[in-house]
Amino acid sequence: MCKLGIRAIKMEIPVTILLALLMASPTSIGYERESSLPRPSTKARTQFFPDTTDGIHLEMVFNYNLKKPDAEEGKVDMVWGSSFATQPAGVYNTSYIPYSVDNFSNSVAWYQTNHPDWLEYLCDEKTLAFQFGGTTRAPLDFANPEVRAYQWANWVDAPLAGGYHGIAVDNIGLTNAWRRCGHFDRSGHWVQQYTGRTEDSVFRHDVLGWEAATYEHVHKYSKTATMQVNVSYQFSEPQADNLQLMTTTDLLFDERGFTNNGAPGQNVPSLKNWKAIVAAFEYVESKGVCYTMNGEEPQPTNEIGQKERLWVLSNYLLLKERCTYVSITGITKGSQNYGSLVIFPEYSIPIGRALGPMAKAHGVWERMFTGGLALVNPTDTTATVALPVGNSYKDLNGNPAGPTVTLSPETGEILLVR
Repeated sequence: MCKLGIRAIKMEIPVTILLALLMASPTSIGYERESSLPRPSTKARTQFFPDTTDGIHLEMVFNYNLKKPDAEEGKVDMVWGSSFATQPAGVYNTSYIPYSVDNFSNSVAWYQTNHPDWLEYLCDEKTLAFQFGGTTRAPLDFANPEVRAYQWANWVDAPLAGGYHGIAVDNIGLTNAWRRCGHFDRSGHWVQQYTGRTEDSVFRHDVLGWEAATYEHVHKYSKTATMQVNVSYQFSEPQADNLQLMTTTDLLFDERGFTNNGAPGQNVPSLKNWKAIVAAFEYVESKGVCYTMNGEEPQPTNEIGQKERLWVLSNYLLLKERCTYVSITGITKGSQNYGSLVIFPEYSIPIGRALGPMAKAHGVWERMFTGGLALVNPTDTTATVALPVGNSYKDLNGNPAGPTVTLSPETGEILLVR
């Protein structure tokens, strides 16, 4: 996602997570590793997030383009990686934190001088394991207890002490996409931690360990602070690890959502993947974790059409519960259009509260609300749906709908009671 901290103005381009089929075996490291990874004893703090039971609720992704946050008032529930700790009143602000690289705090040279043993390298033992093609953010050994202590003190405790409601952890995943291999110890000796392959059981173990320890730290530091993580289900990784990563948090920010990170020509998942994403969401929700569904489209935000918006929002409504949020943004020349406040008219539709869970009918999925109906056709065939009897409906443009509606493949529709 978002490759940018609160004070940064330059964004890096997201890339597709690399996949591989080879499993890795444990290797030697330079300090004692956790012997097991029990789930944290603390429970998710869903009670502190804004209530989303009625209507559509927005979590804005960054707000670094706003000179003043007043424009968010009454429109935004939460901000992921906010530039403002306490403003405006009523908005839930979180502070950005990466887990595996520097947080725009120090240069690579600073680490080479002060903490060379914190830096991660490729298996050639020469090249730093930078991420997303950048060379400015130092790759850090997040399994090192000293690194974690530094991250917590500077990127967790300090923002929370400054008034932030919680932290937002970015780009945490189970795949060793940047092919980390090891580091040099304080004596300059090479310590190999990983195989350098994309799928590595030790790497996964360390990622899960960092998340669990940081989650515990946040909850011990404050009685009300929360943690959000940017995690999407990784189909190449073990299901158990996926589900642990997605639920060791207070809120799951699913950047990929149902739009495949805005991949051009592929911004709708296959039916198989759609079902897997839905199942993962339902599991996350069953564990008492909140959820933000990101809708990133391949065109600039101001060019996102109603068809695309309805796809994101109809899926959102199918799954929405007490603390479920949504965001829709685009991409311009490879750069994510995060940081600006864009309010689509659909955000304010009077859809009301859900009358029950989603259900399959006529080959599509639907969910009834006090103010209308959400329909999703994730299949590759056209579907004709008979609308529920007892109400008259209109589409979001005011046109009468029914007694049947036709949904094209991989589309969504929202109808309102008239």
